[in-house]
Amino acid sequence: NLQRNAIALLPGRQQKKFTVEILHSIEREVSRYVLTISVINAVVGLAFAGILYLLEFPLQEALLWGTLVMLLNYAPYVGPLIGMCLMLLVGFVAFDDTWQSLLPALLYLVLHTIEGQLVTPIVLGRRMALSPLVLILGLMVFGWLWGFVGLLLAVPLLACTKLVLERL
Repeated sequence: NLQRNAIALLPGRQQKKFTVEILHSIEREVSRYVLTISVINAVVGLAFAGILYLLEFPLQEALLWGTLVMLLNYAPYVGPLIGMCLMLLVGFVAFDDTWQSLLPALLYLVLHTIEGQLVTPIVLGRRMALSPLVLILGLMVFGWLWGFVGLLLAVPLLACTKLVLERL
């Protein structure tokens, strides 16, 4: 209804058609982006849970930390940083040996680097290319405005803005 009412306010048929096309392309691209990122994040979470299970964590704990890694991966840059800090803490709590306690954080860093530098760019390609500077500034602004929810919404909102500006 909101979309229909907003389009009804536009004066010309050509403007209405143009606006509908923009809204449909935004919906399609954001849906495709969210689905792709969700699949990538789920695979990363499952892979990290498997890594923790191989490090002899109980299955429930490994799945818990894998799920947390999956959710934190939705917030670019900030999420993995929080995940690294948490994995350092988990490692020091779970293991007595210093080198062994660094292992969960180190393996998380390796997994995240592979995902962030190889998998995600290859899968998404140049379709949703956003400048890293714009992305960091958007994360700072949306994070400051809305906290963690803003961090989660920053990339889709920036992608929407990019699509609208490309059309205009």
